[in-house]
Amino acid sequence: MLDTLFPLLLRLYPEEFRTRFGPQIEADLYHPDTNKTRAIVDILRSGLYHRATSPGLYIGLTSILLGGAVVALASSLARQLPLRSGKEVELYLLMFLAVFLVVLSVLILAIHWLRTCSKSKI
Repeated sequence: MLDTLFPLLLRLYPEEFRTRFGPQIEADLYHPDTNKTRAIVDILRSGLYHRATSPGLYIGLTSILLGGAVVALASSLARQLPLRSGKEVELYLLMFLAVFLVVLSVLILAIHWLRTCSKSKI
């Protein structure tokens, strides 16, 4: 059971952490004196902590909040616009701009994260 559970638990950690410390964690887990239940709980706890403190989570939360704010602003502006009957082009244009701003903000946040936080060569 541990052979199938260990790779799943190890995937909770970021990739850089797995490549660096994965063999050491595996060796500690398969050591005969290790309490397996306590080790699994510790891996779960620390893996979730590493994921929760990674910059990707903050980018996701910021983009969701920014997207919600832009969509709320667009819907409130749509109620204020006098739309002509039969011509909903203005509403579609406004919603397109709202979606475009959300996608643009997510791309800007991702580029900022890649430049400041990531160690990749992109």
